[in-house]
Amino acid sequence: MTEHRTLRTELALALALFALACGLAFATRERRHDGRLGSDEPEWIAISILHWQQIVTGAPPAGAQLEPPAERGESPWEQGVQRTTFGYMNPCLPKLVWGATLAAAGHDQASPRAFQVFHRDDPQAGALAQSALLPAEPLARRVVLALSALSAMLLFFCARELVPGRAGLLAGALAFACWFATPLVQATSNYLRTDHFMLPFCLAGLLVALRRPRASLATGAMLGLACGLAVSSKFNGGLLCAATAAWVALATRRAPQDWKRATLALALAAGLTLVCFYALNPRLWGEPLAGVQDMLARWDKLLAFFQDELAPRTGVAVARTIPERLALFARTLAGGGFVLGYVGVALASCGLLLLASRAAKGCSHAQATLAFAVIFVLGTIAWLPLDWERFYLTATPALVLLQVAPLAYAAERWIPRISAA
Repeated sequence: MTEHRTLRTELALALALFALACGLAFATRERRHDGRLGSDEPEWIAISILHWQQIVTGAPPAGAQLEPPAERGESPWEQGVQRTTFGYMNPCLPKLVWGATLAAAGHDQASPRAFQVFHRDDPQAGALAQSALLPAEPLARRVVLALSALSAMLLFFCARELVPGRAGLLAGALAFACWFATPLVQATSNYLRTDHFMLPFCLAGLLVALRRPRASLATGAMLGLACGLAVSSKFNGGLLCAATAAWVALATRRAPQDWKRATLALALAAGLTLVCFYALNPRLWGEPLAGVQDMLARWDKLLAFFQDELAPRTGVAVARTIPERLALFARTLAGGGFVLGYVGVALASCGLLLLASRAAKGCSHAQATLAFAVIFVLGTIAWLPLDWERFYLTATPALVLLQVAPLAYAAERWIPRISAA
């Protein structure tokens, strides 16, 4: 009965936090794009509507009739709008979520002319096609705001696991507040991009690792589902796969006798990740290996275009080496991307040391959080191609947890003393 009441209490708390987070996400959002469509937003709306129709109703690939026959791929998922930057080269879960939401609200009309490749010779038709999508913009952005709110709620529960009792509640509240106070979050949560889709799945994976420190088949199943959905949202979600492997390795080290169960859990997680990614990305159906190679090759080509052609025209800083990426990452976070600037960086550095100290003493919560933070921060730095704010978002939840950690440990020490005084 107590366990049932605890579950009910946790669900009620989660719902209350999510409702509060939705309100805060809306209140703290950056408003520079309100009332108009920003760069790439018409294309994300259009591809979501058209992708949903193609996968659910069996509609032909929109825009295929506008392509020269020699340029069309063999699969319907390699034709028309699917061949654009917003098509099959991007994982499809965000397009399915947006598409389903917009379809339910009656936004079911989109023209392939909204994409640059189909309106280069007729800019007027492109402008009309894009402006016709403006009524769908508020709802599509609300989806991103809700996902940001979901990340805040999950951050609360992850931070609460760092320390027990009232100190844990304080840690959760601080993480919750820091999320909405972070300029990077405010700047990206009211804009149509796929980055916010993967973060809740990554945080859900961390919460599983914190609450289930022993590797089991159930743990492997939950982590595999989280990994599959994260990677199906954005390729950066692959960092959760690395974190999952680290968590299972740590669990095996704490309980060497469970190595067979841990191996099975890791195998199950890997299998579910692959199945989920395959099922949600139609370009892979029938040729999974060739499809993945194609998607990655197109991303390499796109990033090279960003670095070599687009960045010089727009004055955006480019990072090609690890030292350049590290310097760009540090400069952006300290200079305004992080909630407290240099103070926040100092807190995060202190949190890293404290987590490492507790992890060395065998604390499973510290070990799981430290692995998550190191993998997501270093992974973001290692990949960082240029100075676009959304590219830093992958590391933001980890940085928030690092920043909160020293405050949580201080509260764990002083709250009992204050209460006893």
